[in-house]
Amino acid sequence: MRKTLLASIILLLGSAVPLSAQKQAASFDLLIRGGLLVDGSGNPPKQADLGIKGQRISSIGNLSSASAGRSIDASGLVISPGFIDAHAHADRTARQRPEAENYLLMGVTSVVTGNCGSSELDLGEHFRILDEQGISINYASLYGHGSLRSKVMGTAERDPSPAELEAMGALLRQAMEDGAVGMSTGLIYVPGTYAKTEELISLSRVLAEFEGIYASHMRDESDQVLVAIDEALRIGEEAAVAVHLSHLKASGKPNWGRGEEIVAMIAAARDSGRRVTGDQYAYTASSTSLDVLFPSSSLAIGRKAFAEQLATDADFRQEMMAALHGTMAQQGFGDLSYCQIASAPGNKSMNGLNLREAAEEFFADDSREQQANAAIRLMVEAKGSRVSMVYHKMSEADVASIMQQPFVAVAADAGIIDYKTDSKPHPRGAGNNVRVLGRYVRELEIIPLELAIHKMTSLPANTFKLRDRGELREGAFADICIFDPETVGDRATYEDPLARPEGMRFVIVNGAVVIEDGKHQGNRPGMVLRRASGR
Repeated sequence: MRKTLLASIILLLGSAVPLSAQKQAASFDLLIRGGLLVDGSGNPPKQADLGIKGQRISSIGNLSSASAGRSIDASGLVISPGFIDAHAHADRTARQRPEAENYLLMGVTSVVTGNCGSSELDLGEHFRILDEQGISINYASLYGHGSLRSKVMGTAERDPSPAELEAMGALLRQAMEDGAVGMSTGLIYVPGTYAKTEELISLSRVLAEFEGIYASHMRDESDQVLVAIDEALRIGEEAAVAVHLSHLKASGKPNWGRGEEIVAMIAAARDSGRRVTGDQYAYTASSTSLDVLFPSSSLAIGRKAFAEQLATDADFRQEMMAALHGTMAQQGFGDLSYCQIASAPGNKSMNGLNLREAAEEFFADDSREQQANAAIRLMVEAKGSRVSMVYHKMSEADVASIMQQPFVAVAADAGIIDYKTDSKPHPRGAGNNVRVLGRYVRELEIIPLELAIHKMTSLPANTFKLRDRGELREGAFADICIFDPETVGDRATYEDPLARPEGMRFVIVNGAVVIEDGKHQGNRPGMVLRRASGR
């Protein structure tokens, strides 16, 4: 009979696991006893107690003689650092839903947001408001290249003038002074897609002044993915900045199996001394807007004008129909049934259907022609609002090969969930981190527990320079997860994407218990994590 995960770990440790010397009797605010400690460094698990005073870890070892204001019995449970999500989209929702319940239920105690080229434009003011109102998780942000380019140039499809480039650099410099950890790009989105490599190198040189990081949703994640990686590496080398590659994947059926090429290219760059890391979510589907099915050049006029032109210009509509058929051919699935509607303003009844099913609903005809018409109708009737989609485009083998890499962090690529929504978002926002623990560690045994924890803790902490985060060590901030390794896992599916996970018993942020037995305690002990702030 297969041994349980926890029993197997304890057996490997040996029946007489040496503990650190018994600590002198001490008093703590919070004492966690008897758990299996996985410290985030990648080291093997060990049995230890953990004592917290205030916001920080005070002592680790045998604390059997210690007293505390509160004790937690972690027998049979794993104690790990709180997870750090390296790729979040919590910018707009952090102030609306500061409890960040979906992240905490997955064990995430810190997020890095401002990704894919989109962020709050005035980070200083944004951070001030978060400091004032409070937030339940720790919050760091990149500065979005698309946001600053839009501020200076709108959606113009051209190179910036010298004065415009200087203005963009000034915005970025201010954001870095306000505490941004780096700059993100979204090179498949308007207006980021119009930026040439030289523009990005120039702006990244501003990052170098602050030792910030260049984080990129690359220009391509399918046929030209290696070319896109090469561009990001060139930007890092010429600007002398570290590079982080967002949500690594091999997208589209013709590219299935290329995950190994992707990791080999990144590994070779690292071996040559390049500072490059990446992140990944634990699913074979991505999620973004409906826009990406259409040519980016046609979207330069803005989404609202694009929708109006689709509605009124027959020739333009036919041009877009042809483009959609080209997308079908490129992705290799035969039609658009791989495209699932998450949220369609003006057509909420379509949420959860794929475009083949939507064509049947709209036109009583699920042909390829009508699937394209369904995509166009959704754009038109959204009237410029964003239509969110889930795209089932990757292979499980590629997810696994990328996940095995110690330089690829775990990240949900999600926002803070509104549990009352009628949309059908990607389930990663409710299940990503615990899915790694349940499916890829326990069930499939693709990666060991200590590597999974490392990828969710000290790796992103070191990548984004989040000081005293990501490891269980004396003096570090007390961001901690306590979970049952035998039951922890995701319950969210594409059909029921908001289902809460299981097995996460306690989540502690800066020394305060925020999640207890699956319940948010209503407190907001999180911090804004500014670059070089000492936090």
